[in-house]
Amino acid sequence: MNTVEQILDTIIGHEGAFVDDKYDKGGATKYGVSLRYAKGLPEMDLDGDGDIDRNDIMLVDQELARKLYKRDFFYSFGLDELPTLLQPQLFDLSVNAGGRRAVKTLQSALKALGYQLKVDGYNGSKTTSAAYNASKHIGAERVNEEIVSERVKFYRRIVAKHPSQKRFLNGWTKRAKSFLIKT
Repeated sequence: MNTVEQILDTIIGHEGAFVDDKYDKGGATKYGVSLRYAKGLPEMDLDGDGDIDRNDIMLVDQELARKLYKRDFFYSFGLDELPTLLQPQLFDLSVNAGGRRAVKTLQSALKALGYQLKVDGYNGSKTTSAAYNASKHIGAERVNEEIVSERVKFYRRIVAKHPSQKRFLNGWTKRAKSFLIKT
C-alpha cells in the first residue's frame, strides 16, 4: 500500500457508505465525509438548495470523497513529504481525526522515541527530518508502532472525556492497528 490511491482504497473501505449515528459527533457521514466537515466547504452544497445538510452528505460519491481527502487531509498537511511507510497510518488518522491531530500524533510518537520536537500539529522541516531519521535509524515499523500507541491513547482520551464515544473505541483501535507495517 504505497500510492495515495491505494491508501484511499483502504480508507474508503473503512469509512463505508452513508451512516447517521446519533452518537457520532461528525453527524451524517458518507465515505467518511461528515456533515461537520462539509459545513466548512461551500462546494458541498451538492443539491444546490443553498445550505449544507444531511441531504448533501447523501449525495457524496467516492470520487468526491477521494478528491477532498487528498486535498484537505493529505497534501495540505504535508503527509506526502513524510516517509512512504508512515503515510498510510497518518493519512488514515488525518481523515479519521483531522490533519493536525495526525501530525501531533506523529510528533508525540517521535518524542516518545527520543526526538526533541514541539507537539504543535504543524509538519515543518523538524518533524519531517525527525520522521526520516527515526525511520532510518529505528525503523519505520517501530515508528509506526509508536504512532499506533499514541493514536490509541488519543482515542482513550476522547472516551474518558465523552463516555458516549466508548462504542467507537474498539473500531478505532482495530482501524489503527490495521495500518501496522507487516514485514
